[in-house]
Amino acid sequence: VEATGGEGVLLMGEPCSERDTEQRAKDAELVDFFQNAPIALHWLSGTGIILWANKTEMNVLGYSEEEYIGQPVMKFCPDEEELVLEIFKTLGGGNIIKDVPVRFRTKDGKIVPLLIDSNVNYNPDGSFGHTRCFIRDDTGRRIREARADALLVEMKRSLTLLDNFMSNTLHFVRTPCNVMRMMLDRAGENLNVALKTLPPPS
Repeated sequence: VEATGGEGVLLMGEPCSERDTEQRAKDAELVDFFQNAPIALHWLSGTGIILWANKTEMNVLGYSEEEYIGQPVMKFCPDEEELVLEIFKTLGGGNIIKDVPVRFRTKDGKIVPLLIDSNVNYNPDGSFGHTRCFIRDDTGRRIREARADALLVEMKRSLTLLDNFMSNTLHFVRTPCNVMRMMLDRAGENLNVALKTLPPPS
């Protein structure tokens, strides 16, 4: 395109059809869906390097893309090394993991309990490509379990109190009954003695 003064601007690019435009819009929508999904997502290499993570996961943990992508996942769950290695062993064997609790450490040092579901995307040659991890907050489940445990403890305590109450109550009931039985036995013995002293009927 020629401009004033004889200078021009050359625009280069590939022709873009209406179908291409629609496909790019769909691709952008799909990227937005994964980036802003209500669940955390990430991919790990076969050596545990974070290849990609969505914005949701980085927001949960408080890291920027530069701080998180390309780092070993072990860096963010240092207390779970044995568990993470076991997860990779399971995934490497072609298995799927579901609802595995893992503790992650946020940027400010807080421990966040998370649940992980994962499987593996394999390369065309059958080699390990990357994991596909779906991560959910595990706080609610832990609170429910803690409440259930507390309820169980309270039920056991209540049953113990009830057992003690019933035992004491039966003790107080049995004692007068035993005394009464002894008195009746003694009265019966005295009556027999008195009957023996009476003259025989004429």
